[in-house]
Amino acid sequence: MVWGVTFIKKTPIGKFKLPAIGREKQAETPEGAPEGMPGQASEAVSVRTFRAALTDFKDELPVMGTVRGSLEIDLKFEINGTIEAINFREGDIIYRDDLIATLGKKDADLKVEYAKSKIEIAKVQLKTAEKKLEVISNLYDIGGIIKAKLEEMELEVEGARLQVESAKVELESAKLELNKTNLFAPRDGVLGSRDAEVGEFVTGQDKIAVLYDTMKVFLELGIVEKDINKIALGLETTVTVDAYPGMIFTGTTDYVYPVIEGKSRTLTVKVGIENEDAMLLPGMFARAMITVAEFYNALVIPSMSLSKTDEGVYKVFVADESNQVSSRDVQVAYITTDYAVIESGLYENELVVTDTPQELKDGMSVNIIEVQEGMLEEE
Repeated sequence: MVWGVTFIKKTPIGKFKLPAIGREKQAETPEGAPEGMPGQASEAVSVRTFRAALTDFKDELPVMGTVRGSLEIDLKFEINGTIEAINFREGDIIYRDDLIATLGKKDADLKVEYAKSKIEIAKVQLKTAEKKLEVISNLYDIGGIIKAKLEEMELEVEGARLQVESAKVELESAKLELNKTNLFAPRDGVLGSRDAEVGEFVTGQDKIAVLYDTMKVFLELGIVEKDINKIALGLETTVTVDAYPGMIFTGTTDYVYPVIEGKSRTLTVKVGIENEDAMLLPGMFARAMITVAEFYNALVIPSMSLSKTDEGVYKVFVADESNQVSSRDVQVAYITTDYAVIESGLYENELVVTDTPQELKDGMSVNIIEVQEGMLEEE
């Protein structure tokens, strides 16, 4: 739903004349005239009014929630081992490729050294096989051996060469395993809670800590059931936190969960907030104001001025220059507990009766005891 409605300003019908407060009768009842007959004076009904005016109107929904990282990464080693060092504390800012923690390297170092020795042995075997092939080739050239013997030796050289390549692959694998004893940060962020300590044996399934991406965070809010119909994607939201008094952060509603939580009966909404300075940290308590509707140059009146028929038609009483009221059908574009935005049926500067007495009827004379000019400031 798009709320940016602009209303066309109407020409005022004229200035209103306010009767003297306290006037009780408009005409004297002729002597001897029966009560209720024409010519009898009728007592004016005292009313309060509101002068309809064009203004900018914003409806905001106050909610509370918790700051979360836009991305939460569980940090785990890829291999088993005993933690040798942890280089950061909870809440520290971490940058991509920082060394967060290490495992004991003894076993991994031995595997690397073993793979290196296998390469050297394979190289020696290859060199020996190549020397033999050289001798066999010379013998074959002078007819000293048959061709099958030469081919057998060529295969032996090829096998020795493959052994060298295999040992090299084994060395690379050992180096990778050695590297896996180091836990590096996959991206910039803030280190969250630590779940392991130095000296503890861990497997590839054990979480060491959580890394929160704080370049962009989101505010997780709970919307009560009665306000759910006001929420949509892309709504502007202002956010404040106790850590920075007077500072306002802004964002928009990026995600609305499709279900309502069973016990709390609330709808979870996420508001995305840019956080390049990492001022907002996961876990912070925050207060937010979601702009659920906004109108510019709109005709606004108090909601208490409206009455609604059984057919769903909104009506207001409008006082004219002669202090008589008439009932008017109006189209309501938006309504809150306090104010309503009128789309049609009412013009700027018209006086709308706010506290409508039960006895007020179409064409009655009224005694206007108050004219409210403009909306009241909300707390």
